[in-house]
Amino acid sequence: MQEGSYVVCINDSNWNKLAYKKLSELPVKGKIYRIRRVIPNFDTDCNEDGVALEGIFGDWDIYTLKGNIKNFEEFHFIISRFREIENPSLVEDVLEEEDVLCEV
Repeated sequence: MQEGSYVVCINDSNWNKLAYKKLSELPVKGKIYRIRRVIPNFDTDCNEDGVALEGIFGDWDIYTLKGNIKNFEEFHFIISRFREIENPSLVEDVLEEEDVLCEV
């Protein structure tokens, strides 16, 4: 996935409690979004990339990463909550292929 890619939300459950405070809204399963930024390997717990989506904005803050590295970044989503789609009209096909949802 990269900036400008279209994605469909495949997991809209078990949000971190901070997500409700730090994001303008939360993605909805089955809804299509466009990636505005990819945040490489930001999450220290699961070593996944993050994504910021068009139309949804997070608070900016200083976060402490592994090794006590400070980083000023926008609160964002873990990339595994989304599946990239080539053609946004094919979102139902993508959802049918998903049988296991990430709980992160």
